[in-house]
Amino acid sequence: TRSEMAIFLLRTKYGSDYSPPTASGTVYGDISADYWAGNFIEQLYNEGFATDTLDTTRECAAGNYCPSLTINRAEMAVWLVKAFGLE
Repeated sequence: TRSEMAIFLLRTKYGSDYSPPTASGTVYGDISADYWAGNFIEQLYNEGFATDTLDTTRECAAGNYCPSLTINRAEMAVWLVKAFGLE
């Protein structure tokens, strides 16, 4: 899911013990501050991973993250390229 992807990317980038700052719950309309992966999702956003510039499907309404959507290999490739500067 997109929630799991956020955790995967940040822990791959910074180490398996990485814990991002506490989420504010104000970045995405569908991610509250106490959402189980909210800290990771907001940290992706804070690092420049805005979903509207990385989504390849447009299944998610503007202003939302859509954390339960599954991602396919093509979408994951886009996020990996961005996360690790593989352009």
